Amino acid sequence: MGLFKTYGILGQNARNLNYIKEYNTPIARKLADSKFGTKEFLRSKKVGVPNTLFIFNSHGDITEDLINELEPPFVIKPNSGFGGKGIIVIDSKDSVGNFVANNGDVYSVKKIISHLYSILDGFFSISGTRDKVMVEKKVVLDHEIELLGKYGLPDIRIIVFNLVPIMAMLRIPTEKSGGKANLHSGACGVGIDIGTGKLTYISQFSKIIKSIPGIGDVRGIEIPNWEQVLNLAVKVQKVTSIGYLGCDVVLDYKDGPLILEINIRPGLELQIANMAPLQDRLDRVSGIYINSVEKGVRVGRDLFSGDIEERIKKFSGRKIVGKKEYIEIFYEEKKYKYIADIKMCNSSNYIDSNFVRDVLKIPKTALKSNSIRLKFSLLGEKKNLKFLIKDLGSSNILLGLNSLKGFIIDPFKNVESLNETQLYPMKNKAITKTYSEQLQKIDKEITSIDKKLLILKAITPINIKEEKEKFVSSEGKYVPELKYNDLNLDLDSLLEKVGKIEIPEIPLSNIYKRKKEEIINKIAFLKAFKLQNTKSFTLNSKKLFGDLTKENLALSKNRMSFSEKIKLEEEFLSFEDIKGFIKKFNHIYGIKLNLKIGDRAARFVMKGDTLVMRKDALVGKKELRSIIAHEIEGHYLRRLNGKKLPYSIFSSGTAGYIEIDEGIAIYNQNRFLSETDKKYYSIFERYYFLEYALNHSYKKLLHKMEEYYENDYGKIFNYILRLKRGLKSFSSDGFFTKDSVYVNGFIKVEDFLESSGELRELYLGKMTLEDLEEIKESNFIAMNLSDLKVPFFL
Repeated sequence: MGLFKTYGILGQNARNLNYIKEYNTPIARKLADSKFGTKEFLRSKKVGVPNTLFIFNSHGDITEDLINELEPPFVIKPNSGFGGKGIIVIDSKDSVGNFVANNGDVYSVKKIISHLYSILDGFFSISGTRDKVMVEKKVVLDHEIELLGKYGLPDIRIIVFNLVPIMAMLRIPTEKSGGKANLHSGACGVGIDIGTGKLTYISQFSKIIKSIPGIGDVRGIEIPNWEQVLNLAVKVQKVTSIGYLGCDVVLDYKDGPLILEINIRPGLELQIANMAPLQDRLDRVSGIYINSVEKGVRVGRDLFSGDIEERIKKFSGRKIVGKKEYIEIFYEEKKYKYIADIKMCNSSNYIDSNFVRDVLKIPKTALKSNSIRLKFSLLGEKKNLKFLIKDLGSSNILLGLNSLKGFIIDPFKNVESLNETQLYPMKNKAITKTYSEQLQKIDKEITSIDKKLLILKAITPINIKEEKEKFVSSEGKYVPELKYNDLNLDLDSLLEKVGKIEIPEIPLSNIYKRKKEEIINKIAFLKAFKLQNTKSFTLNSKKLFGDLTKENLALSKNRMSFSEKIKLEEEFLSFEDIKGFIKKFNHIYGIKLNLKIGDRAARFVMKGDTLVMRKDALVGKKELRSIIAHEIEGHYLRRLNGKKLPYSIFSSGTAGYIEIDEGIAIYNQNRFLSETDKKYYSIFERYYFLEYALNHSYKKLLHKMEEYYENDYGKIFNYILRLKRGLKSFSSDGFFTKDSVYVNGFIKVEDFLESSGELRELYLGKMTLEDLEEIKESNFIAMNLSDLKVPFFL
């Protein structure tokens, strides 16, 4: 992307697999996840940390008298918190003895005690379990950079690898962030030149900006005691042996640089703030022999000093493009002058389909594919490149990275003077309003039909309990016969109704065309269910949920080979225990989710604002956190965010959304699972047994499961039921193939993140990756990522 290379960027998945898992031992992780334990350890190694005033381990430690005696300024924080949750910075007391926070919020003594209780009860803990409260002396910012602390205390995030400081960023609180140095809340990230300690680029909400709101342009300011800051961060790595480390340093006006906390899972936003890829820097220091803190700092400063100047020199003499530029298109001896949007996030070039038809006068019949090769000139540089033809909504031409080779990209280049020639009059507010009205109508028609086609409800047997008892008591010899409620739907009428829905070529129309096709497949599936046409049932199931792949089957077999490492849960939770746990997460996310018991094929399933738990489900204490990550922080939050968008399809689900929905849920849950946890293997087992069932008889499938699950007939029944729901008998030929979506979706999400995709984007609503790209390219829906409800571990 101009100065910022797109190759060499470190993605979340690569960070987790290649650095966190590879270089950070379980002991190191345990140390880093305890703020109090970290501070005590670092203090014992003579590393500077803020003074701890109190540690509260239980409700009994807290009294009103003790809280009244606390003298501001001080900071309250959870020991095992994450992402700044639960932290309160108290600056002063008012005339009646209330505590006043740095953001102006007022806390009575009782309100402070209530907050302390919430921390102790695990409301802000990364694991959701009971926690400790730390009360620290508040750090007073170094007077040399007082300006930067207008809204709260800034901190410096430094990535250290192989005892070398790799990259650094100053996180500056803003009014928007509520005084916290939390980037996702609106704090600004400012790149720091490792060699000089000077501030470089400013970013907010993952975008480069010119100045910090309410503070101004801080670029060029030098961090005081920079050498000391780097030495401190590298020393922490040396004493903790954490191989891939994020150090958060604060600058106290009396005590100098202090370690605020350490992080073994540091975020990747500092790549944006530095306009530099982290992977490149990590590769450059990997394998270098470093035997002292001083040498590590010297190597870092030598390798990464003056990056900006060096990159500008490298591109000196090149022309600079802004966010919009005039281009001249040459087609059939005619020249068209037009403004193009420069899109650094796209690799390809795009041209609006209506522009091709109405301006270039190229009929559809003359196009052999959905692309066209055009000659054009950008700032005098002539090019001949391929353009993909799409409905772009508010744009006519988008130039991607393959058009921008040889240019420097400056997002601040003044383009206000560009007056767009009205070559194509369709781009105006009246047309946009018309498009929106058309989409609202289509959305209402499509979703009203889709809501009636509740497949899982229709194919859930009503005699599960009785048939399971017979199957288990007979040790698998009894072949279950399944019964269902009558399907009271006029499927032919619904098919006729959806067939009449016309979808014109307007922005986002492809999303609705795909949904229309999916509805037709759902109707065909339900018809097959009603008639017990097993061949059509299986075929349409595959159309709805996708097919198996050889690569993912091989992966599943490989993962299953490690299942001997499983350690069984020793402690199981009651319904009331789980309910209490859900209550904590309702508090964290500001939601109102209910838990109830039900008869379902799956152990847990989200139904609106209710999490339904199967009556016979056994839930381990350790496993529950992964279930929350799957159901609430995966499925439920995506749905809530989708409801904020102007079209219902993004909360009810676009065509095929379920694959990415389950992929995110699995990705989330695996943060809290390891290869010793039984739940880790379930998606791979289902994938394998679905493939086996599709190619073998019921008798052979049963025998295979008996071998694998060691004659656990309760478990075998549950797994076969997943494959046979919707059919009259376990021995029927057909199959319900939904179990393909878990592995397929998980791999797609991993690939998306590996390609530097941002997980937060996938929380826009219940949609596929294809839908997300269409939304981005159309510029028709505002993507306010900062307003999304996302897991607090992001």
